[in-house]
Amino acid sequence: MTAENFNAKEEIKEIVEGCIKCGLCRSICPVLRVLREENYSPRGKAIMLENDIIEKIIYECTLCKGCEIKCPVNLKLCNAFINARMILVNQKKEIPEIKELIKNLNKSGNIFGVVESEE
Repeated sequence: MTAENFNAKEEIKEIVEGCIKCGLCRSICPVLRVLREENYSPRGKAIMLENDIIEKIIYECTLCKGCEIKCPVNLKLCNAFINARMILVNQKKEIPEIKELIKNLNKSGNIFGVVESEE
């Protein structure tokens, strides 16, 4: 494990261990409203991360920070989700859409892969 992944895992653990699993985040999560499964809720993802399960489901988050606004203990769950995504990218386990985004960013400097013409 790289130092970057180790540090990211430590930061994730520090964030999600503070979750009191109250479920207040569920009421505001747009992903949960659509998918209607507990694993897709911020609380569900926090439980998975707390158990050191970092899966592609972590991409099923809009990073809207609604869960952070609703959280009674002011957890920064989106930071944990971003770190988990970084770990997946480092392990080459990102979803195809992210692979394309990264390829475009490296090629053109933007996520759309559009090279600006110099006029």
